[in-house]
Amino acid sequence: MSDLSDLPCTTTDCGCDCDAPLERLRYFPRQLMTADDMRAEQHYFREKARRHNRYLHGWGVSCGCTVEAVTSSKPGAWQVRVCPGYAVAPQGDAILIDDCIDVDLQLGPQNPPCSVRWPCPPTGEMPGVDRERGTTAYIAVRYAECFSRPVRVHPSGCGCDETGCEYSRVRDSFEIKVLWELPASHRQARLDDEQWCQTVRTAPPELLKRLHTFPVPPCPPCPSDPWVVLATVRIPPPGQGNIAGGAPAALQISYEDRRVLLATQRLQVAALCLP
Repeated sequence: MSDLSDLPCTTTDCGCDCDAPLERLRYFPRQLMTADDMRAEQHYFREKARRHNRYLHGWGVSCGCTVEAVTSSKPGAWQVRVCPGYAVAPQGDAILIDDCIDVDLQLGPQNPPCSVRWPCPPTGEMPGVDRERGTTAYIAVRYAECFSRPVRVHPSGCGCDETGCEYSRVRDSFEIKVLWELPASHRQARLDDEQWCQTVRTAPPELLKRLHTFPVPPCPPCPSDPWVVLATVRIPPPGQGNIAGGAPAALQISYEDRRVLLATQRLQVAALCLP
């Protein structure tokens, strides 16, 4: 029997119901409530919030999340620092980076926060460094969850040796990773934006006089990957990196592949600033 990790990932593996119908609990007198019922209650409201984010706001970096080069005394080491910020994942999860995280482009983040393994690992392995053009890496973040606050579980029977523990909390967290391929969700989102712009440009002028008469856009697809690209880092070819004495590496950091999600407040201010 093959390992589940060897199977191809589909949109149902992304951790959200996307367009599946949701059910909420119906309470009635003398109802017997179990842990499954409590989880179903949480699931309903979490998926409602996710769906709200995806359809009404979209996804991307909302504020902060800057990426800076870090000077390293180790020759040939390439490190960047991800600063605090807020983003929304392609599935609609809110991601809060509450502290600076140093990331080694070869080894990954240093002291990464705890996280639950994503069922679909990112594709692409670290390629060999191009001696003429260098190598491109993508610093990305995803929503993650951590189990916390373990408590003792009361024995279910009359046994005296049952001293099991269970985690009583689930903490929202994040995972930062170095990707060597631009996620498909970013390519699809860029194509969707271009198609929507083309639709608006070719729409009859009478439809563009008021916002509620604009063409109705198609619903966004349900991405199968969770990553939000924070920055694109180009590693220079060999011989152009650290020099004797630990001088800063000439990493080229840009935000050309970052997807920005502007808050309503920023959009309102921008409207006042435009001529």
